Amino acid sequence: MFSDRPHAVVINAAKIYPPRELERLSQFATVSVITEAQYAHRYGSVSDVHMVDSVYRFDQVRDAARAIYERQGIDCVIGPAERSIPVAGLVRTWFGVPGFGFDVGMRCSNKQLMKQALHAAGLPVTGWTSAESLERLPAAFDRLGGGPVVVKPVFGGGSKNTFVLHTRDEAVALGSQERAKGLRDAGFPLIVEQYVDISTEYHCDGVVHEGKVLFSGVSHYLVPPLQEQFGAVAGSMALEPQSPEYAAIQELHRRAVGALGLDAGVTHLEVLRRGDDLLIGEIACRPGGDGVTDLVRWQHGVDLWQAFTDISAGRVPVVEPVTDPRTVVLVDLPLRSGRVTAISRESDFRVLPEVLEVESFVAVGDTIGDFRRGTAAIRVFLAVERPGQAEALIGRLMEIFVLETV
Repeated sequence: MFSDRPHAVVINAAKIYPPRELERLSQFATVSVITEAQYAHRYGSVSDVHMVDSVYRFDQVRDAARAIYERQGIDCVIGPAERSIPVAGLVRTWFGVPGFGFDVGMRCSNKQLMKQALHAAGLPVTGWTSAESLERLPAAFDRLGGGPVVVKPVFGGGSKNTFVLHTRDEAVALGSQERAKGLRDAGFPLIVEQYVDISTEYHCDGVVHEGKVLFSGVSHYLVPPLQEQFGAVAGSMALEPQSPEYAAIQELHRRAVGALGLDAGVTHLEVLRRGDDLLIGEIACRPGGDGVTDLVRWQHGVDLWQAFTDISAGRVPVVEPVTDPRTVVLVDLPLRSGRVTAISRESDFRVLPEVLEVESFVAVGDTIGDFRRGTAAIRVFLAVERPGQAEALIGRLMEIFVLETV
């Protein structure tokens, strides 16, 4: 350490590291940032910002980290997004910084390695294979015995660049289609998984410290992400702890953490329900996106971002869950492309006593272009006495909701 204060390096790109967490980190550490040029404006409060072409350019990130290391030393590395997990592990390994290293970072972000580790530990996962390129996708389709299949890059989060293919002809055609440009340009192999016709998709969000799970909470998506429709409501709802699958999913989470070798971190596990079977989809060692952290905060009183920052900085996380006896629901009200001419006010939703919080993402005058599933115009958090009340309340939100575009 080159000064009395520890020196933290934040490696990040598109996903926003909450400003309050960056400010809190700056209170006990000096901070350097490595990011891509188009995101540098987010770090105006940081005097030492280094730009790279991509956080997947491991050589450029390593060289930027070396410049920081030689001048100030590095005491901790914070990678808050799916894209920064592997390279954050690389920098820790390269410079001997505490925290999980490159091998664990790769198992927590490379979907091929992740599947291999989970399968080797005897955990239930969907069938899969890999394809080196789009041209080899039909052969991968055949190896799985025919469709439908899910195709995506081995690196990446959410449903970006994710496709469901039902026939071999679709697998052949995808290679020349414009919609597959993201797959062609990614520069990564593809993972091809058997598509599972599921009834429910759950997510389990946890905090791990010194090899022990300090907290895990289970929720389920209102609609499984791959089944979401443009223009429809999306979101999540906390699962009642007495539900029979709650403990089973927590146990899958505990075993998955052990299989990946994650000693400390914040996790986001996705679990698929097919009939009576539970299958692990993926697990990430960073906080979940699209309002998940706020859902957990409202339901269980656990701040996952604060825990993530503290663990990344080598501090003991404060995890003192106090679960609300009501059921918290996260509701994403849908976007529509065009220039916004009218949008509901946050106060319009406050007429419902069940509303806890409202957050708007667009305003009159904004132009909405193409957007991905799960992106909200307005996000609303509800607290209901019984889960069965959620559907009617979501209907009331949609009655109140106004979004007009031209």
